Order: sequence, then C-alpha cells, then structure tokens
Amino acid sequence: MAESTDLSGDSYDYSLPSERIRLVPPGQREESRLLVSPRDPGDLRELSFRRVFDLPEILSPGDRLVVNDSRVVPARVQARTPSGRKVELLILGPFETLSPHRVRFLSKGLKKASRLSLFSDRGEIGEIVFDESEGSFSGEYRGERELTSELLAEGEMPLPPYIARMRPADASDRERYQTVYSRVPGSVAAPTAGLHLGAGLLKCLEDRGIGISAVTLHVGLGTFRPLSPGPLSGHRMHSEWFEVSERTAKEIAETRSAGGRIVAVGTTALRTLESAYNRAGEDGKIPACSGWTDLFIRPGHVFGPVDGLLTNFHTPRSTLLVLVDAFLGGDGRWRGIYDRALKEGFFFLSYGDAMLIL
Repeated sequence: MAESTDLSGDSYDYSLPSERIRLVPPGQREESRLLVSPRDPGDLRELSFRRVFDLPEILSPGDRLVVNDSRVVPARVQARTPSGRKVELLILGPFETLSPHRVRFLSKGLKKASRLSLFSDRGEIGEIVFDESEGSFSGEYRGERELTSELLAEGEMPLPPYIARMRPADASDRERYQTVYSRVPGSVAAPTAGLHLGAGLLKCLEDRGIGISAVTLHVGLGTFRPLSPGPLSGHRMHSEWFEVSERTAKEIAETRSAGGRIVAVGTTALRTLESAYNRAGEDGKIPACSGWTDLFIRPGHVFGPVDGLLTNFHTPRSTLLVLVDAFLGGDGRWRGIYDRALKEGFFFLSYGDAMLIL
C-alpha cells in the first residue's frame, strides 16, 4: 500500500475513558484478556475473545515468538537545584558503567539551573551538570558509584504518567513492570506486551513446540514520545539501541524455512526485526546486527518476514498506534477493533489487556 500523505496525529485520536485504564496489573500475568484479530482485512465479526493463557492453543507447533529482553531501569530519581528546590528526573540513558559520563534526562518544571544534586534517603548520591537540548536535558553525571548501580538501589520504577498521576510506584512494580525474561538493563519503559507472559505459560508454549527467541531494544524517548503536530511524515523518532544475535537470526531463518510463523511480542520487538530486516542481503533473511534505530513504522511500510503481533491497546496519538494500523494494512481498521474492545470491557495501556494480530 502506498503511504497516505494526508494522515496526521489527528487520524489516531480516540476517546479513552479513564475507567478503561488499569492502574495495577491482574493477579496473574497470563489471565489478561486477549482479542484475536486477523491481519488481513475482514469483518469485525471475525474477532475472537480469549485469554492470554490460550496462546498455546491459538498458535501452532513450529511457530516462534520473538520477545524483547531489555530490562527496565528504575530511572526515576529525586534531585535538588542549587537553591534547594526539589525536582524529579527521568534518566533516559545511556546507562554506562563509568563515572563521569554524559546522560540525557527529562524533568518537569526544571528551568534554569546548571547543576543538580541527586539524592535518596541515604543522602546525596551524585550530581549532573547539564544543558537543555531537543526537549530533554543532556549533562555529565558525576558520582562515587556507577549510575546504573545507584538507580538500581535508589531509583523508582518509571511508571507511565497516566498511572503515576493516580498512584506512586510501589515494591510490586519492580517485578510486575518487568518481563520475566528481561536480561539487559537499558529501558525506561517496559515492553508491555511481554508483561502478559509468565514463566509457566512460556514453558507451555515451548512444550507445544512453539519457539521463543529474544532480541533487544532499549525503550527510550523514541517509543513513548507523542506524535508531532501535522503530517506523520514530519514526525522524527529519537534513536534507540537494538540488537539481534546470531542465534536469534538463525532461529528465525529456520522457522521460516520450516513453514512456521514469526510472531513479534510487542511493538519494540517488531521495530527491532524491521530495523534488522532493512539490513538484509539478497536472501531477504533477518541478519544478526546491532546499532541505533529511528525507524518510524507507518502506513505504506513494507514489512519483512513477520506474520503476527502480540501487543497492548495503545494511547491515542502515539507512534505505537500508528504501527498497529500499518501492520493491519493501514486502512484504519484499528478504530473499529478498538471500539469493539472498549464495548467488550477490555482494559487499555501498560497494565491492560492484549491483542493478537495473526
């Protein structure tokens, strides 16, 4: 499909009632509801309503899930300006091991100050000397310990604003706002589709002959930044680090050769696979690679060898919703699906229910 030139952020706006936003996760990860939709255009009567724990029945032996194993860093931290005023920072990374090093961060209400002291219950833990840049701040972190160690010990989980406005992060969020297979620290938001997959469900999937492979994309400002005003072509994604290992590239190729389907778990896993596919050779296979990606998937994008997407229901005017529309063919069918999900009582956003496009 050719890219539509008249699509803008307004095309991806919809009304989301506050009662359809789940503020705490369900008791068990896999008990979330699951809306199953065909990827090809079809009647909305073809939608089915299941539970995430039904995935072993819905998928077939020989299929393969591809998950994002990035781990959320507790990147929200308190700071003081030289005048003593308290501000809250969201560290965007990079989460390197040596001090000093440059970091980027967001902060509401921060205006003029060149130096911030980071602190916790045990006192000052470091400082950042900074300048404003591109809607965020960039500065040099200086502390006795590496920044990642400080954040893991003293930081708060960066819950999305629509949750954080209603309640503070608590101890349970350190586990539940994290996938069970997360491995590589580096994200400031969870790859939320994976929050539905518990260890028991993963074992059931593997026992049924459904493979599981991992890629890495560290979720940053690029993923959760709202759409820019105007046409979609004017929106620019911030770069995020991704990696596809030799093992995962081989497993994907073997699955495709055997006739199995590749199902991306989450928009970040899909963006990783598409970013790698852009580097494919003449054989069209997803290669092992790593680097930075600012890929913005919108209607008109030609997808690689990915057959399905497990994803949550996303915020209005978000790049994630645009990606879902593109994966469905770019015909705006997402709107009817979302309307149906709301009428059926599905919960939306990070701790909400899920959708499988297959």
